[in-house]
Order: sequence, then structure tokens, then C-alpha cells
Amino acid sequence: MKLSEYLDGMRQATTADELEDAIQQPYKHSFSGPTWTRISKVRVDAGYRIVDASSLARFVPHCGPRRRLSLCGQTYGVGYGQNGAGERWVWAYAEKWMIDVLKREGFTTRAAYRIANGDWSTYPHRLLATVTDALVGRIKDPPLDTLMPYLGVSPIRYTVEQNDADAGDRRAIRPCRCGGTLFDWGAGFSDGFNFISWHCNACPWVFTEYMTWERLRRLRSTKGELRHD
Repeated sequence: MKLSEYLDGMRQATTADELEDAIQQPYKHSFSGPTWTRISKVRVDAGYRIVDASSLARFVPHCGPRRRLSLCGQTYGVGYGQNGAGERWVWAYAEKWMIDVLKREGFTTRAAYRIANGDWSTYPHRLLATVTDALVGRIKDPPLDTLMPYLGVSPIRYTVEQNDADAGDRRAIRPCRCGGTLFDWGAGFSDGFNFISWHCNACPWVFTEYMTWERLRRLRSTKGELRHD
């Protein structure tokens, strides 16, 4: 396949699926240099052409001339950083703005994060599927303070006695339904929510528990056994 044929395939696409199919065509290229720059421009232009023709266009972030970010009929001026860190810093404010705008439009927190952190500046057509899923209720927020189980590989090799002896890095614990002990085995952040991964020392079950930042901070500061009423 020639470069001209590859680019024409993207230019001729009229739907998100057609554009994705054109992108996935077997044209070999590097991911840097003038050829990649040319491909990227055609891909983004085609993506926004398809987005703009959709009834969902207002829900896809679009950074236009002079760094004016538009979303849901509102605009936000993105400043200029003085270095790489500064650039990331000013875009962090834009991310919060996008999330707030989307939540005011009725999107769940998780959906708002997925849209704001999606490929809207490089693969904008892909956001149409995310927006569609969000609008029909497929991107729900997780329940807080609820153990959500999934099957792990094997029980962890750790005891309450070992945990008690580790004064410098004592983990929060709670009883497991199998009779063993669940340990705070790591925390994370996903789509607007903090979570703890609880691992058992007697069975292979692992539990994810989403929680507020305040509760996570309190749990990590006390590192004691959790007792629920």
C-alpha cells in the first residue's frame, strides 16, 4: 500500500468505524518524522470531521485555534507552560474543567474522566463510542465502601503476626469471609475514584474496594484493623 492510498482511505471515511478500519490498514510506517506528522494530521482532521457531523459532537473535547478548548458549548483558554512541566500543569486545569462540565451535563464521574482523558486530541472519533456508552448508562460509578471480589492466583504469604511486627509499614487488615485475613495490598486511583486492593492470606480471592480520598487517607494513617458496625 502506498502512503497516498493510506491517507485517502482516512480522508474518504464517513463514520468512526470506517475511519478506524482505514487507520488499521497494513501500511508500515514509523511513529516519528515527517511521514508520521502527515499521517497524524490527516487522521485527526478526518476524526474531527466525523465527530462534527455527529449529534454527539458537543460532548467531545476539541482544542481549536489559539488553544481554545470547547466542550458542551463552553470554551476554556488553555495557557502556555514555560517548559514541559509547565505545559502539563496548565493542561491539568483544563482536565478538571472538562470533568466539571461533563458532570454538570449529567455524566457519571467515571464517564467524565474517561472522556476528559481519552484520545480526543489524537483519535477524536474514538470518543464517540465512549460518549454513546455513557449516555445509555453503560459507564456507571462504582459503589463505595463495598468489597468487589475477583479470583486471584493464590493466597498471599503474610500473617497477622508479621504485619504486627512491621511497625514501620503496618498494613490495614480486615477479616475475610473465608476465615482468613485480608490485607491492604496496595491502593490506586481510577477514573475519579480511589481504591484499595485487599488480598487474603487463606484463599485466592482478591477484593477491590472503592472509597473517598478522606477514607483512604484515614485508613492509611491508622493502619489498624477495620471494624464495621
